[in-house]
This record gives sequence, C-alpha cells and structure tokens, in this order.
Amino acid sequence: MTIQSLGYLGIGTPDPATWRDFAREVIGLAVLPEPEDSARYHLRMDQHPFRFWVEEAPTSGVTVIGWEVRDSAAIDELGVRLKKAGVDVVTGTDEECKDREVAEMVHFTGPCDIRTELFSGRRLGGSQFISPLGVDFVTGEQGLGHVVMKTPHIQEAVDFYCDVLEFRLSDTADYPWGTFYFLGCNPRHHSVAFVRSYKTEGTHHILCEVSDPDDVGRALDRVRDYDVPLMATLGKHANDGMFSFYMNSPAGFGIEIGAGGVQVDERRWISRTYTADIWGHHPAS
Repeated sequence: MTIQSLGYLGIGTPDPATWRDFAREVIGLAVLPEPEDSARYHLRMDQHPFRFWVEEAPTSGVTVIGWEVRDSAAIDELGVRLKKAGVDVVTGTDEECKDREVAEMVHFTGPCDIRTELFSGRRLGGSQFISPLGVDFVTGEQGLGHVVMKTPHIQEAVDFYCDVLEFRLSDTADYPWGTFYFLGCNPRHHSVAFVRSYKTEGTHHILCEVSDPDDVGRALDRVRDYDVPLMATLGKHANDGMFSFYMNSPAGFGIEIGAGGVQVDERRWISRTYTADIWGHHPAS
C-alpha cells in the first residue's frame, strides 16, 4: 500500500479552548505552547510534532485528514491515480508544508467534503513526548488511531478509498445503530471507517489507542470526575478486538479510548461481516 498511516487530523469547534482542556485533562494529550492571542492549539501524543490541531469553526468535526505516504515518489503515484479518477489535486504551498511540518504535501476534497492531505518527510519533534497524565499511546507504524465518518454516500466513500487510495476492506458490521465499513492501510485493523447515515454527514468518532488496558479504566474514571457524557459503555469489539469505551467530546463527536487492538496480517486476513460485539459497548443514551 502506498499510504502508510493516518498522520494527523484537523478539528474544528466553536470553542477550541474547551476542547484543548478536554484533550489534556481527560485524554492525556500534550498541548503545545501557543501565542496568547491564538485560537488554535496543537496536540501531541508521540514523537510527531503534533497529531491534532484544534481551531475555531462554526460547526464541529474533523476538517482535515492527513495521510502519511512513503516518499515523494508515492505522492506522485497517488496524484496520477487521483487525477485519473477525476479528482482535482493541488500541490501544498511552502507555507502549508511549514505549517504541517512536512517536506511535501498535496491535497484534494475527499469523501464527506473533507480536505484530505497526502504528505511525506514529516519533521519529528525535537523533544520527547510526555503525557500530562502519564498515558502511553499506540502509534508508530499504525499512525495516530482511526477516524470514523458518517455519510449517506457510503458506497462512494468506500469505493474511493479502496479503488483509488488502495485501502483494504478489513470488515463490515451491521449493527442496530448503523452499517460500518472498516478500511485499513497498515497492521492497524482500520485507520478510517464509514457508517451509513441518512440524515447527517460528519464525524462519528476518533480512536486514541493506549498501550495499557488499565489506562482505559483510568480514562473512564476521569470521564466520571469531569462529568463527560458517555457515548457507549465499556466493551470489546468482535472485529478489531479493541477493549474500549466511547465518550462525547466538547465538539459533539465521539472519542474512543481503547487498548489491545488486533494486528492484521495481509497474507492471511479474511474480511467478514459482524452483527454484534463480544460484550458491552451499549449506547449510553
């Protein structure tokens, strides 16, 4: 696969400061110092300079998805594929590349009208990541986690990611609350997924995977301490094996905190359809 991992996400919200505090005090992300008059916050979870940024927007949700690719040649290869598919590909400016801390970047409008970026040559942080809550996040070759989007145009979105960007269809799930398609590009079970929604289009949730199952429990304690509303109870997924729960972020969409996700072996993996989790993950409202 030419795309290596989910590199970063841009998040829009009417109240960036509240999301910043939530990210630091509940999730355990590190907030980078910003000018006092800035309404934009960069958030670290590993050696990358940042994995998220949060900025003011009239509506809430993911505004940018950044995919890390192998090198400059991979960007060119994907650019050709995108243009053949009728996608307008724009080369990132020097200013945009500096802002993302990458050597090269192109962008286009992807499914759900999300600005989608392909980048290479990311500059790693000059200092070691230290979570303010002592949390160790699972990233590395698997990327920052995953993002799940809601859309009424689910087949078009899945076809675009599989046929044009060459993602793997890991699994599908027919749950009472929606049909999900899980797509992967590395050993992580899925880096992006789409759920059918006939009413709205936007962000369903983002996963932040932690290395220790106890950190899932500690995060659940912080949810109680800070009165964060739950989206779904503690449970274990049947497809990716994730032991996790879901909470509502201040921007309205969900954050999944989980541990123990399975590793996909491309040589042996078989895509299946699931209808239930192993246990838990009951809707909280």
